[in-house]
Amino acid sequence: MTQTTNHRLGAVALLVAPGLTLAAHLVQVSPTTHDTSSELASIAANQARYEASGWLAFLGAVLMVPALLAMARPLWAARPRLAAIGLSMSIVGLLALVSLMGSGPVSLAMVRGGDHDQMAALTDRYESLPLVTAWVLLMIVGYSLGPILLGVGLWRTGYPWAVPAFLIGGLVLQIADAGRWPLAAGFVLTWAGMALVGVRLLRRPTHAEDRRIASHEQDRAVV
Repeated sequence: MTQTTNHRLGAVALLVAPGLTLAAHLVQVSPTTHDTSSELASIAANQARYEASGWLAFLGAVLMVPALLAMARPLWAARPRLAAIGLSMSIVGLLALVSLMGSGPVSLAMVRGGDHDQMAALTDRYESLPLVTAWVLLMIVGYSLGPILLGVGLWRTGYPWAVPAFLIGGLVLQIADAGRWPLAAGFVLTWAGMALVGVRLLRRPTHAEDRRIASHEQDRAVV
């Protein structure tokens, strides 16, 4: 596989991966409240949609790996330290996210058999474990802030300011978790920020983009 082909596949992943995350959110039925009992009741009443959402989220996580690699690639020559930190945070956070996603099939299995109250208590015990807390913290710090660092680096090398702005806006709405549609808007903003990078990478051949960044960094050094 040539370097140009890898470059384009990564750009396509930037366009598709966050879209799958949004689709997973929209497919799943949101519970009326965020307590464990209501969440399990919502899963039990909408099992097919919950399972479909899990598949979409998993595919999005898989494609997010080449997407993040593509997002970091323009920074390696001009800002290697920022690229290394941002990409490392993003990948570690993604691993934590996938670890947390593993509880999805378990929840689906629980609602298909077993006492509801006992399953709710078991879920609460699982979510209170130190390891699960560590996964959550890694996901928040890594998967949320890592792409923003990459976005800021790209902006400093000549990409639109909208890239980090959309990623930051998406993070704010996702952390606020103010409901189904504000959360969806957060996923849309994240998708928009990554898509801007993907479209730009698709339009410019690898060598042309490298020359543009090198020229941009030289101009900044002169200024």
